Amino acid sequence: MPEGPEAQTIVTGLRPLIGAVIQSVHLGRKDFLKTGRPGDLQHLCGGRLVDVSRRGKCVVLHIESRRLLLQLGMAGRVNISAAEDPLAGHTHLVLALGDGREIRYANARRIAAGVHLLEGDRQGPAAGMGPEATQITATEFISRVGRRKAPIKAVLLNQSVLAGVGNIYSDEALFRAGIRPGRRADRLHADRLRRLHRAVRGVLAEAIRAGGSTIKGANPYAGAGGELGQFTLRHKVYGRYGQKCRACGDTLRRTLIGGRTSTFCPTCQS
Repeated sequence: MPEGPEAQTIVTGLRPLIGAVIQSVHLGRKDFLKTGRPGDLQHLCGGRLVDVSRRGKCVVLHIESRRLLLQLGMAGRVNISAAEDPLAGHTHLVLALGDGREIRYANARRIAAGVHLLEGDRQGPAAGMGPEATQITATEFISRVGRRKAPIKAVLLNQSVLAGVGNIYSDEALFRAGIRPGRRADRLHADRLRRLHRAVRGVLAEAIRAGGSTIKGANPYAGAGGELGQFTLRHKVYGRYGQKCRACGDTLRRTLIGGRTSTFCPTCQS
């Protein structure tokens, strides 16, 4: 599932297109547009792409006074293609550019995914998001996270508390901080929360530099140019259930928290 680092990698790949003019817009499925009306997408034609940014796990295309927010969901892929390239399956949005290239958004799964056409101060799904995990200060992190009575893993996944962290990077950050995923957030001492804050920001920064994580599966993540994320090679716990901990040699275990599987080391995390 694309998380903050994957979305940021896509943004970086799309930024060279800033200044391009939108020639046409094609929406493959009308129900994939969650905010706005399908006919309103044609107002983007003739507009110039003035910026590309990220909010949480979403990619935002700024087309003059309007924005297209792309929720990547479980399997979203955004890539730059030549107009003559075959269209991948489940491609729901195509923005044709004046130079013959296209921005294509494909998603084989529609869970927590969609396209939002935003104007003015409308924020769409971004309205309920907490501060960015890559930018939050230690003081704000302790205040927002440390008062929650839920398991710390569930708190890290809550986008209204912290934006941009998902299953991969919550597991990795908790391992680095030495905290078990089932520990109640409000029972963690401030020193442990500070350590977790450093771990969250550190692992996200490293993942962004590595181009995110590509997990084997039916719809593996890839950047805007088709490049694969290399941070997968540095995973300490995520996707390694039953294997030996790379730090202590104990066998990694897993638990289910809030419907999500968490992998952890019973020795290194307490």
